[in-house]
Amino acid sequence: MKSNRWKESIAFLLIVLFAYTATSKFLDHYRFVFQMRLAPFPLMKTFAPALGWIMPVLEWILVIGLGIGINSPRHLFIPLWVSFFLILLFEIYISVMLLSGLRLPCTCGGVISEMSWSVHLIFNAVFLVLTGVALWLHKKDMQYSLSSEKK
Repeated sequence: MKSNRWKESIAFLLIVLFAYTATSKFLDHYRFVFQMRLAPFPLMKTFAPALGWIMPVLEWILVIGLGIGINSPRHLFIPLWVSFFLILLFEIYISVMLLSGLRLPCTCGGVISEMSWSVHLIFNAVFLVLTGVALWLHKKDMQYSLSSEKK
């Protein structure tokens, strides 16, 4: 089915994105936590040490979940929704950073941290749309499979 190829391709892109960002955060953990403490959010400053571990671990859990979902499409729904929500949170964070006017470095790590906040906003928006498309295709496929089971 064509939509399965699209969902698998989008899931694969998400795997690459989350594996890369999680690994970057682990490899440069101190910098990641330090930069989170610079953000204009009091709670983020307080919880930066915990978030410094929670974020990359969550991203690796998503990598595993998406990998399982590619091989077993019934298990793709939850990792796609968590991916969508996480990217949406990042998108909100980036929007606030842009609106704050502060010239703070990105906490993402690696090559992605070299993007400007504006480019990062577009980059995340593309992944947000792609994840939304994968969720829509998944819902459509599940409805199709349910209707074909009833026959």
